[in-house]
Amino acid sequence: MKGIVNLAVKLLAKESLKNPYGAKKRLPAMIELLTGSTGYHTKTANKMDEFVEVPKYVYNNKTKKMEVKGKERLYPDKKYRYQMQQPKRKETKELWRGETINPDEQFISKAGLEHAEPGSWYSPNVLESMNYAVRPYKGGMGNQKTNPGIIRRIDVKDIKKANPNFNAEKGEILDHINLPENLQLLSNISLIPTLIVRLRQAGFKNANIISTIKMILKKKKPSGAPDWKFYNKGGIASL
Repeated sequence: MKGIVNLAVKLLAKESLKNPYGAKKRLPAMIELLTGSTGYHTKTANKMDEFVEVPKYVYNNKTKKMEVKGKERLYPDKKYRYQMQQPKRKETKELWRGETINPDEQFISKAGLEHAEPGSWYSPNVLESMNYAVRPYKGGMGNQKTNPGIIRRIDVKDIKKANPNFNAEKGEILDHINLPENLQLLSNISLIPTLIVRLRQAGFKNANIISTIKMILKKKKPSGAPDWKFYNKGGIASL
Protein backbone atom coordinates (compact mmCIF):
# COMPACT_ATOMS: atom_id res chain seq x y z
CA MET A 1 0.00 0.00 0.00
CA LYS A 2 2.83 2.36 0.93
CA GLY A 3 4.46 1.70 -2.43
CA ILE A 4 1.24 2.63 -4.32
CA VAL A 5 0.94 5.89 -2.34
CA ASN A 6 4.58 6.81 -3.06
CA LEU A 7 4.05 6.08 -6.76
CA ALA A 8 0.93 8.28 -6.84
CA VAL A 9 2.82 11.13 -5.13
CA LYS A 10 5.66 10.83 -7.65
CA LEU A 11 3.22 10.90 -10.58
CA LEU A 12 1.45 13.97 -9.20
CA ALA A 13 4.79 15.70 -8.66
CA LYS A 14 5.79 14.86 -12.22
CA GLU A 15 2.54 16.30 -13.58
CA SER A 16 2.91 19.46 -11.51
CA LEU A 17 6.41 19.97 -12.93
CA LYS A 18 4.98 19.69 -16.44
CA ASN A 19 2.43 22.38 -15.61
CA PRO A 20 3.81 24.38 -12.64
CA TYR A 21 1.39 27.28 -13.15
CA GLY A 22 -1.81 25.23 -13.07
CA ALA A 23 -2.64 26.37 -16.60
CA LYS A 24 -5.74 25.04 -18.32
CA LYS A 25 -7.38 25.04 -21.72
CA ARG A 26 -9.59 28.11 -22.01
CA LEU A 27 -12.40 29.16 -24.32
CA PRO A 28 -11.51 31.56 -27.16
CA ALA A 29 -11.43 35.17 -25.92
CA MET A 30 -14.43 36.19 -28.03
CA ILE A 31 -16.56 33.41 -26.52
CA GLU A 32 -15.53 34.47 -23.02
CA LEU A 33 -16.46 38.07 -23.82
CA LEU A 34 -19.85 37.14 -25.25
CA THR A 35 -20.74 34.81 -22.36
CA GLY A 36 -18.94 36.71 -19.61
CA SER A 37 -17.53 33.42 -18.35
CA THR A 38 -14.36 31.33 -18.53
CA GLY A 39 -16.39 28.13 -18.14
CA TYR A 40 -14.59 27.29 -14.87
CA HIS A 41 -16.51 27.66 -11.61
CA THR A 42 -16.24 26.48 -8.04
CA LYS A 43 -19.36 25.11 -6.36
CA THR A 44 -19.62 25.55 -2.60
CA ALA A 45 -22.50 24.40 -0.40
CA ASN A 46 -24.01 27.16 1.74
CA LYS A 47 -24.69 26.45 5.39
CA MET A 48 -28.40 27.14 5.43
CA ASP A 49 -28.53 27.76 9.20
CA GLU A 50 -25.84 30.45 9.12
CA PHE A 51 -26.92 34.08 9.04
CA VAL A 52 -25.72 37.67 9.20
CA GLU A 53 -27.43 40.34 11.26
CA VAL A 54 -28.17 43.63 9.53
CA PRO A 55 -30.16 46.76 10.48
CA LYS A 56 -33.87 46.41 9.73
CA TYR A 57 -35.24 49.42 7.82
CA VAL A 58 -38.94 50.28 8.08
CA TYR A 59 -40.80 53.06 6.29
CA ASN A 60 -42.35 55.66 8.62
CA ASN A 61 -45.59 56.97 7.14
CA LYS A 62 -45.50 60.06 9.37
CA THR A 63 -41.95 61.23 8.62
CA LYS A 64 -41.97 59.75 5.09
CA LYS A 65 -38.52 58.32 5.75
CA MET A 66 -36.89 54.94 6.26
CA GLU A 67 -35.97 54.27 9.87
CA VAL A 68 -33.94 51.57 11.60
CA LYS A 69 -36.12 49.35 13.78
CA GLY A 70 -33.92 46.73 15.37
CA LYS A 71 -32.10 44.06 13.40
CA GLU A 72 -32.98 41.20 11.09
CA ARG A 73 -31.26 37.96 10.15
CA LEU A 74 -30.41 37.17 6.56
CA TYR A 75 -30.03 33.50 5.63
CA PRO A 76 -28.73 32.00 2.37
CA ASP A 77 -31.50 31.78 -0.24
CA LYS A 78 -29.69 29.18 -2.35
CA LYS A 79 -28.20 25.80 -1.51
CA TYR A 80 -24.97 26.45 -3.44
CA ARG A 81 -22.89 29.44 -4.40
CA TYR A 82 -20.80 29.55 -7.57
CA GLN A 83 -17.67 31.58 -8.22
CA MET A 84 -15.99 31.96 -11.60
CA GLN A 85 -12.34 30.96 -11.80
CA GLN A 86 -9.83 32.47 -14.21
CA PRO A 87 -7.02 29.92 -14.61
CA LYS A 88 -3.96 30.73 -16.69
CA ARG A 89 -4.10 29.71 -20.32
CA LYS A 90 -1.98 26.79 -21.49
CA GLU A 91 -1.04 28.82 -24.54
CA THR A 92 -1.20 32.61 -24.65
CA LYS A 93 -1.83 33.82 -28.19
CA GLU A 94 -2.92 37.38 -27.44
CA LEU A 95 -2.63 40.07 -24.78
CA TRP A 96 -5.31 42.58 -23.83
CA ARG A 97 -5.60 45.97 -22.20
CA GLY A 98 -8.65 47.97 -21.14
CA GLU A 99 -8.30 51.77 -21.12
CA THR A 100 -9.95 54.98 -22.30
CA ILE A 101 -9.43 55.90 -25.95
CA ASN A 102 -7.42 58.95 -24.83
CA PRO A 103 -5.20 58.95 -21.72
CA ASP A 104 -6.71 60.81 -18.76
CA GLU A 105 -4.55 61.66 -15.74
CA GLN A 106 -7.44 61.40 -13.29
CA PHE A 107 -7.75 57.67 -14.03
CA ILE A 108 -4.06 56.76 -13.76
CA SER A 109 -3.51 54.22 -10.99
CA LYS A 110 -1.06 55.23 -8.25
CA ALA A 111 -0.01 51.59 -7.91
CA GLY A 112 0.69 51.48 -11.63
CA LEU A 113 2.84 54.60 -11.42
CA GLU A 114 4.94 53.01 -8.68
CA HIS A 115 5.74 49.91 -10.74
CA ALA A 116 5.76 51.01 -14.39
CA GLU A 117 4.79 53.64 -16.92
CA PRO A 118 1.03 54.20 -17.40
CA GLY A 119 -0.32 52.30 -20.39
CA SER A 120 2.30 49.55 -20.25
CA TRP A 121 0.39 46.73 -18.50
CA TYR A 122 -1.25 43.99 -20.58
CA SER A 123 -3.03 40.80 -19.56
CA PRO A 124 -3.76 37.45 -21.27
CA ASN A 125 -7.19 37.56 -19.61
CA VAL A 126 -9.73 39.46 -21.72
CA LEU A 127 -12.38 39.40 -18.96
CA GLU A 128 -9.99 41.11 -16.57
CA SER A 129 -9.13 43.76 -19.19
CA MET A 130 -12.85 44.30 -19.77
CA ASN A 131 -13.16 45.55 -16.20
CA TYR A 132 -10.53 48.22 -16.86
CA ALA A 133 -12.22 49.59 -19.98
CA VAL A 134 -15.40 50.74 -18.23
CA ARG A 135 -15.23 51.43 -14.49
CA PRO A 136 -18.29 53.40 -13.29
CA TYR A 137 -17.05 53.26 -9.68
CA LYS A 138 -13.86 55.13 -10.69
CA GLY A 139 -15.38 58.48 -11.57
CA GLY A 140 -17.32 57.04 -14.49
CA MET A 141 -14.14 55.96 -16.28
CA GLY A 142 -14.90 54.76 -19.81
CA ASN A 143 -18.52 55.90 -19.67
CA GLN A 144 -17.91 59.37 -21.09
CA LYS A 145 -19.12 59.90 -24.62
CA THR A 146 -16.06 62.05 -25.38
CA ASN A 147 -13.55 59.53 -24.00
CA PRO A 148 -15.02 56.01 -24.13
CA GLY A 149 -13.41 52.89 -22.74
CA ILE A 150 -11.85 50.58 -25.33
CA ILE A 151 -10.00 47.25 -25.54
CA ARG A 152 -6.51 46.91 -27.03
CA ARG A 153 -5.11 43.65 -28.37
CA ILE A 154 -1.61 42.44 -29.25
CA ASP A 155 -0.82 39.21 -31.05
CA VAL A 156 1.91 37.37 -29.12
CA LYS A 157 3.41 36.27 -32.45
CA ASP A 158 4.09 39.94 -33.25
CA ILE A 159 5.86 40.37 -29.89
CA LYS A 160 8.01 37.30 -30.52
CA LYS A 161 8.82 38.53 -34.02
CA ALA A 162 9.89 41.95 -32.75
CA ASN A 163 11.78 40.53 -29.76
CA PRO A 164 12.26 36.71 -29.79
CA ASN A 165 13.69 36.71 -26.26
CA PHE A 166 11.01 38.82 -24.61
CA ASN A 167 9.46 37.11 -21.58
CA ALA A 168 10.68 33.71 -22.76
CA GLU A 169 9.43 31.06 -20.35
CA LYS A 170 8.95 27.31 -20.40
CA GLY A 171 5.54 26.60 -21.80
CA GLU A 172 5.11 30.20 -23.03
CA ILE A 173 2.68 30.98 -20.20
CA LEU A 174 2.45 34.76 -20.05
CA ASP A 175 0.87 36.54 -17.12
CA HIS A 176 0.46 40.28 -16.59
CA ILE A 177 3.07 41.89 -18.81
CA ASN A 178 4.72 45.28 -18.51
CA LEU A 179 5.51 46.07 -22.16
CA PRO A 180 8.21 48.52 -23.24
CA GLU A 181 7.07 51.35 -25.51
CA ASN A 182 8.24 49.75 -28.77
CA LEU A 183 6.09 46.66 -28.06
CA GLN A 184 3.12 48.73 -26.91
CA LEU A 185 3.04 50.20 -30.43
CA LEU A 186 2.21 46.71 -31.75
CA SER A 187 -1.20 46.91 -30.08
CA ASN A 188 -4.38 48.02 -31.82
CA ILE A 189 -7.83 48.94 -30.61
CA SER A 190 -9.87 45.78 -31.19
CA LEU A 191 -13.18 47.09 -32.54
CA ILE A 192 -15.54 44.12 -32.13
CA PRO A 193 -14.37 43.24 -28.58
CA THR A 194 -14.60 46.93 -27.65
CA LEU A 195 -18.23 47.13 -28.74
CA ILE A 196 -19.06 43.91 -26.85
CA VAL A 197 -17.39 45.29 -23.72
CA ARG A 198 -19.22 48.60 -23.98
CA LEU A 199 -22.58 46.87 -24.30
CA ARG A 200 -21.82 44.51 -21.39
CA GLN A 201 -20.34 47.11 -19.04
CA ALA A 202 -22.23 50.30 -19.87
CA GLY A 203 -25.52 48.89 -21.19
CA PHE A 204 -27.13 49.74 -24.54
CA LYS A 205 -28.34 53.18 -23.44
CA ASN A 206 -24.88 54.37 -22.31
CA ALA A 207 -22.70 52.38 -24.72
CA ASN A 208 -22.60 55.26 -27.27
CA ILE A 209 -21.87 52.74 -30.04
CA ILE A 210 -22.02 55.09 -33.05
CA SER A 211 -19.87 57.86 -31.55
CA THR A 212 -17.38 55.29 -30.21
CA ILE A 213 -17.01 53.67 -33.66
CA LYS A 214 -16.42 57.09 -35.24
CA MET A 215 -13.69 57.93 -32.72
CA ILE A 216 -12.00 54.54 -33.16
CA LEU A 217 -11.95 54.82 -36.96
CA LYS A 218 -10.19 58.20 -36.67
CA LYS A 219 -7.56 56.94 -34.22
CA LYS A 220 -4.01 56.89 -35.61
CA LYS A 221 -0.65 55.60 -34.41
CA PRO A 222 2.33 58.03 -34.17
CA SER A 223 3.38 56.71 -37.60
CA GLY A 224 0.04 57.77 -39.09
CA ALA A 225 -1.17 54.19 -39.57
CA PRO A 226 -4.68 53.22 -38.36
CA ASP A 227 -4.67 52.31 -34.66
CA TRP A 228 -7.49 49.76 -34.85
CA LYS A 229 -8.50 46.38 -36.25
CA PHE A 230 -11.84 44.59 -36.35
CA TYR A 231 -10.27 41.87 -34.18
CA ASN A 232 -6.99 40.50 -35.48
CA LYS A 233 -7.38 41.55 -39.11
CA GLY A 234 -6.71 44.90 -40.77
CA GLY A 235 -8.91 47.98 -40.76
CA ILE A 236 -10.57 49.67 -43.72
CA ALA A 237 -8.39 47.73 -46.16
CA SER A 238 -10.06 44.48 -45.09
CA LEU A 239 -13.59 45.68 -45.84
